[in-house]
Amino acid sequence: MRLGKRRATAALLVIAAAVLAAGSAAGCGSQAAAPPPGPQARIERVGNSPALSVVLTPTGAQRIGVRTAPVAAAPAGRALTVIPYAALLYEPDGSTPVYVNTAPFTYTRYLVSVEGITGDSVYISSGLTPGMSVVTTGAEELLGVQNGVGVET
Repeated sequence: MRLGKRRATAALLVIAAAVLAAGSAAGCGSQAAAPPPGPQARIERVGNSPALSVVLTPTGAQRIGVRTAPVAAAPAGRALTVIPYAALLYEPDGSTPVYVNTAPFTYTRYLVSVEGITGDSVYISSGLTPGMSVVTTGAEELLGVQNGVGVET
């Protein structure tokens, strides 16, 4: 009989420990969670530009993975600029925008006129000047933000 009481006591201790462990785990979930971060992107007018710009937080830019490349002058004798093909976007109406880095974490949409495409090079006849910095990675997300697809990235 004595052995039975010991087993019963041991079983109760195991059950009590399991209940305490479950209660502790459930308590972890009831702690106040950190508030969600605010929007990682917003639309605003920057400077005197008539176009609205997408302004990202540093975290938003990192999440999107924004990368840029300089606009170059075309080879001598041609009044064109050259950008990487990755910077060129297409709108449903046929227009061709690019995003230009106009200030830290600020990207403004410019409409460009495409003269031609050769390999990875796009020849632009109007809309950009050499030295500007166009977005080559993350432009689709910027366009989505600007078109109202969502402001959180």
